[in-house]
Amino acid sequence: MGSTVLLALFLALFTGVCIVVIGLGFNMWAPLFYGVIAGILVGNVELGLYVGSICALMAIGFYTYGGATMPDFSIGAIFGVFMASQSLSAGASPAAMRAAVDTALPVVAAIALLMSLFDIAGRASTTVFQHGGDAALAKRNIASFQRWHLAGTIPWALSRAIPVFIGMLFIDRYQVLEQAINSLEWLQRGLGVVGASLPAVGFALLLSYMDIKTYWPYMLAGFVLFAYMGLPTVGLAIVGVAAAGLYMKGKKDLAKGGV
Repeated sequence: MGSTVLLALFLALFTGVCIVVIGLGFNMWAPLFYGVIAGILVGNVELGLYVGSICALMAIGFYTYGGATMPDFSIGAIFGVFMASQSLSAGASPAAMRAAVDTALPVVAAIALLMSLFDIAGRASTTVFQHGGDAALAKRNIASFQRWHLAGTIPWALSRAIPVFIGMLFIDRYQVLEQAINSLEWLQRGLGVVGASLPAVGFALLLSYMDIKTYWPYMLAGFVLFAYMGLPTVGLAIVGVAAAGLYMKGKKDLAKGGV
């Protein structure tokens, strides 16, 4: 039991630190990477590579470039390796490894989906620290702003550390994990609503930086093209570039006429 707690604590701290380090520009969040780390811990790097590569392929279908929350198959890879290793003996055949991984994959997928809810909770909780930092800047208190900024990494780290720590404590009874995930339907619905509002919040933040009073006709035209005419994002971007070009050309023509 003692070794399990230490292992859970290590992985909780490791994943918590790694998710914060991403904000510094070091992308250490990939299913294959965490699969290998878990494989080293269980003494079977081949299993880690196998599970990590499967989780990476599973994650490809969920990538939303420019988006935010998605199922966390990196955490899923960690649990997948440990679950699969429980039914493998030393020198197990490739067929036995595939069978063990196939048994663990349904739980891996459930954990990855559950982690998306923790991701939403982590993002939502940092709003408190964002407002604290804004208030500090309004008072020109740079030291306080820096403290708020650093404190904002705590809930972000805990959004991974807490579920990983609890999950690893029950890694020997992964059926319990599966039942616990299925019993959190009410939480999934609530955080699902929060997650659905994230794109709206993103657009609201974007619009707050734009001079809507001057350029509102362009905003309305873009909304009509996207919402009512079904123009895809790439096409909408091309139209936006064309509109910006016409606007700049018009300004140059007015400037020449004034001269």
